[in-house]
Amino acid sequence: MKNPYKILGLDQDASASDIVKSQIKALKSKKHTMKEITEAQTILRKPAQRLAADFTFPILDEEKVIPLASTIKSKDMDLESIDLNKYNSLI
Repeated sequence: MKNPYKILGLDQDASASDIVKSQIKALKSKKHTMKEITEAQTILRKPAQRLAADFTFPILDEEKVIPLASTIKSKDMDLESIDLNKYNSLI
């Protein structure tokens, strides 16, 4: 399943009328097929499916995104030197 919000060009706080109006806009963009657009609208019109989409495809604010561990510099430990293979048995 693709992100229905991206297919329709909507934010997660879009209203029901925005979802209906988005079909024409999405069709004009010609980035997605009619089937994909219809499926995306169907998902966002049903409250339970929309909630599932919200958890599956969270839209994060760029300023609030947590940095990756590889970008964090530590004075006490070099994260690059950690051997992750020894933790495979935990998976």
